[in-house]
Amino acid sequence: MIGKSLFIGDLIEWTAVNPEKDAAELSNWTSNLQFSSQLFDKPGRLYAVHEIKKKVKEQLKEADEKNNAFVFALRKKGTSEIVGIVKFGWLQFSQQSARIFLDFASDEALSLYGNEVVSMALRYGFMEMSLHRIWLMLSGHQEKDIALFESAGFLRENQRREASFYEGRYYDCLGYSLLKAEWKKNQYLEVAA
Repeated sequence: MIGKSLFIGDLIEWTAVNPEKDAAELSNWTSNLQFSSQLFDKPGRLYAVHEIKKKVKEQLKEADEKNNAFVFALRKKGTSEIVGIVKFGWLQFSQQSARIFLDFASDEALSLYGNEVVSMALRYGFMEMSLHRIWLMLSGHQEKDIALFESAGFLRENQRREASFYEGRYYDCLGYSLLKAEWKKNQYLEVAA
């Protein structure tokens, strides 16, 4: 891990989100109602470019002023093409805890870049931010996301019955977390293998 860049992987680079340049692409992503509802914390719908610009600017300003979130654009290495967003939110520095949000432009991007992004996010969260616990909530229909985070060592710690509505159906909402000690143990086992 020493000598590895926090923000440049084999396939992905983390950069700042640029509301002016990224808004058009993010507007396209709002056709995914789950992304749309998570970004705006409202029922999902399509959002115009100007609405995205305004919302992203507001969110970045609030995160800066309150020091309560870190947001990164995920870009194909060596390009300006945005393929995802990773956010550490709900920061509780006194508890050394944060919620991770991970959104990709498509299922294909999730499949191509998911493992690398989660690995980078855990290294950043545990080593750079000095977190003790990283957690997230997933809907039961997010099977690929569930598999991705479980393969990274996240453990399911709670389940809220039919708390998530997606495409006309209710799903259980699943809470996952990973502790720094568990992550370190996994790193040691990978090196030893």
